[in-house]
Parts: sequence; C-alpha cells; structure tokens
Amino acid sequence: MLSEKVLIEICEILKTEGRDDLVAILVDDNDVDYVPPKNRKQEFYSDEEGSATDESYDFEVDENGFHSIKSE
Repeated sequence: MLSEKVLIEICEILKTEGRDDLVAILVDDNDVDYVPPKNRKQEFYSDEEGSATDESYDFEVDENGFHSIKSE
C-alpha cells in the first residue's frame, strides 16, 4: 500500500536505527497491488441499539453541585 518512494525512505530510516527486523517485516507486508474500495459502506449507530438503552446508573450531587456516578 505504500508507494515505492515512501517505502524506501522509511526503510532507510529504520536501517540507520539498526532495525533491519522491521525493514524485513515492512517489505514483506507491503502489498503494492492493494487498491482501497471507492465506496465504503458507512455504518450508522443508533441510541436504540445494543447496550445504549440497557445501561442505567445512579449519581449523587455533592455540596458544590457536582454530579458523580455512585460506586457500587
């Protein structure tokens, strides 16, 4: 996914730091044929789904008017 120029630059920096192990991993894992999808499906979240409606909590107000969640 990294361009050849960027990959070479990163590898040079890693080699100067003595991290040939990371260079090998980076070169092996770089997929030059990868093309990201053009249309990503966006996920929309709702307050009515999952634990958002299942959770409840108690709170207390101190003498200064600050709210805090009660510990159980």
